[in-house]
Amino acid sequence: MKSRNITFSLPADLIRGARIYAAERDKTINSVVRDLLEEALSRENRARVAAHRLLAIAERGPYFTADLRKIRREALHERR
Repeated sequence: MKSRNITFSLPADLIRGARIYAAERDKTINSVVRDLLEEALSRENRARVAAHRLLAIAERGPYFTADLRKIRREALHERR
């Protein structure tokens, strides 16, 4: 994958904290930012996929089609 350079303008204390955070993990700030962005984008994508699955299930309709008025209470609480 081809890489491109970008420039961030961040407060000095945030940069200082990022350097410490990265050093404690034996990483560069660049790799920390890359990991955080990849994680955020992956989480967002997983949420989007899950939402699409739920919508597809909702469009298919209910799974339980029995008439609840015809089910006896004892049958609902049977032990198996």
